[in-house]
Amino acid sequence: MVNTNGKIDTTDAGVQANVSNSLRAGPRGYNLLEDTTVRKKMLHFDRERAPERVVHALGHGAYGEFESYGDWSNLSRACWMQQGAVSEVFSRFSVVVASVGGSESGRDTHGFATKIYSECGNQDFVGNHLSSFFINDGADFPDLIHAVKFEVDKGFPTGGTAHPTAYDFFDHHPEGAFQLMNVLSDLGIPRDVRHISGAGVHTFRFINAQSQSTLFKWFWLPKLGHRSLAYDEVTKIAGKNNNFQRVDLYNNIEAGNYPEWEFAVQLFPDDGTYMYKGYDLLIPTVIVPFEVNPPVKLGKLTLNRNFNNFFAEPESISFAPSNVVDGVSFVPDPLLQWRLMSYDDTSTHRHNSPNGYTLPINRPVAPVNNNYRDGYMQPYIFEGNSISTPNGIGGVQEPGQNATLQYAQASDWFAQARLFWGSLDVYARQHTVDAYRFELGNVGDATVVQAYIDNTINKVDNCLARRVAYGVGADMPAIGSGPMTNLTNATTPYPSLYPLNPGQEANKSNEGLTVAVVANDTLFTEAGFHAVMALLAPQKVSLAVVAPRIGELQTGVTANASYITTSSVFYDAIFIGSDGNGTTGAGLDLISMGFVMEAYGHGKAIGALGSDGAATLQSLGIANEPGVYSGADSTVTSDVLAALSGPVRFPQRFPVDDVSAICG
Repeated sequence: MVNTNGKIDTTDAGVQANVSNSLRAGPRGYNLLEDTTVRKKMLHFDRERAPERVVHALGHGAYGEFESYGDWSNLSRACWMQQGAVSEVFSRFSVVVASVGGSESGRDTHGFATKIYSECGNQDFVGNHLSSFFINDGADFPDLIHAVKFEVDKGFPTGGTAHPTAYDFFDHHPEGAFQLMNVLSDLGIPRDVRHISGAGVHTFRFINAQSQSTLFKWFWLPKLGHRSLAYDEVTKIAGKNNNFQRVDLYNNIEAGNYPEWEFAVQLFPDDGTYMYKGYDLLIPTVIVPFEVNPPVKLGKLTLNRNFNNFFAEPESISFAPSNVVDGVSFVPDPLLQWRLMSYDDTSTHRHNSPNGYTLPINRPVAPVNNNYRDGYMQPYIFEGNSISTPNGIGGVQEPGQNATLQYAQASDWFAQARLFWGSLDVYARQHTVDAYRFELGNVGDATVVQAYIDNTINKVDNCLARRVAYGVGADMPAIGSGPMTNLTNATTPYPSLYPLNPGQEANKSNEGLTVAVVANDTLFTEAGFHAVMALLAPQKVSLAVVAPRIGELQTGVTANASYITTSSVFYDAIFIGSDGNGTTGAGLDLISMGFVMEAYGHGKAIGALGSDGAATLQSLGIANEPGVYSGADSTVTSDVLAALSGPVRFPQRFPVDDVSAICG
């Protein structure tokens, strides 16, 4: 760490110098080339940004620790898995498609990468928030990214895949049908990074001290549960605060609300087949549902410290799935195999040097002994003349080598997408249908749209394909031309596929959520404030007082937000204040009513405080609707908090298709 607070400015050679004023040929003369100090300042500024990551460019993160739950030496000799092991970590969260300056809340596959700084070296877990992926072979990865990024002839769209090149690629890669449906469901628009999972996508290998091998898939499971946004919220957050997710994480850590995830693994026998109950463990587009193989929880990740410098830490950190410690190894998955090379190569390019691993954020806490000498910006001066391995003159000694294994192929690309579709309730299905309609409705090439509907969606589910086609004006596949998911089945065999379904995660923690109360000079008294906060504070829920102006209102309550500075999309629930005499919502103008109704339209809980709250809700036309509460301050607050713990939102308010009319 470097602290320049109060220090005298110097050049990069340590010489005190004034670099805030240019050396000129007289008071009104030209700048002089002799001004080497300012020239060096400019040269540094011109080069002070590393190239943007090709994917996952938009990201942020935090420090924390990983604690092993016990002695897992029966599985692995990795030191961070042993009894009592506690290791520092840094986790970076990101989105795939958006560039720096884009919105972190956009519909996308969100990255979740964690570096464990253990005593036996750095262990990187480089994953996404969903368990699957779009392709099976790393050879297709450049094509995938080229296809989903902006179109090369136009330079847009820059934050989504609603264009022809993306859906032409998806049409030619049906193995990604399951992953794309996950992204187009509400799982693709999480509320924030505290409420997402992490997943390694691939199968990996544990090796214990006896050289016994066990295959595993890894996951970070959020102890706060999963929460999502409504798509209309996403589009508005992108314009009002495109850093909403990093602000949420940063502020919660500063407030002491440390998010936690449990490290869980599915374990499989390493019998040489790479198969488990019919699931191919070498195929990254295939997942094994938790109901088929329940995960075992091995430890806990806690993020508890924010970074000090954005560029030097979350922007400069490099991850690679090849960074594993002794006791963790790989399988012959052809997507993983190319990732083992590509991530390190990308890091070398970004830092313009093969020595990026020596940066403080990347440097392991374990000793580094190798012959990676020289190269751009090598900060170490190596001693001795031994520069090769193996050697007989006292240099670095060679460890053992890993084995090379074979790869097998699978071919059923639609079954898991069909299972996922079947796991959604009627409202989650509608949101997914709407997402397909948005994407395909903006593609602009009718041939590409029709091909994707016929060749992929209809092979997942005929009714889904007909509903999507109906909404975008494409030809609906004939009834019965594709499989039909059993819509009468009230249960799904794999509920873990969609944790956002109501009741799937009961009694979620509300820690770190934010609610707002609509106030003015007559609404929301100090007594009301204390009554509400008495219930919000124990659950670590923040309250924003939103009024026509910021500052102390005539009620004695201080408004910390106005309708100009904020929006309902930033809050998880909305209260309407009372004047303390039983009158609720008195004097609400069109802007404040619009604030409430926008939140209502997004399915959020609405609470009208005070005995006259029901009348206010009646005047707004939302009385007696699900998730709308009125009554005494404490009763309404309790109702809203219970709603936030589950079901979170009330999608019954949203319109749904007449499925029987479309699908027969």
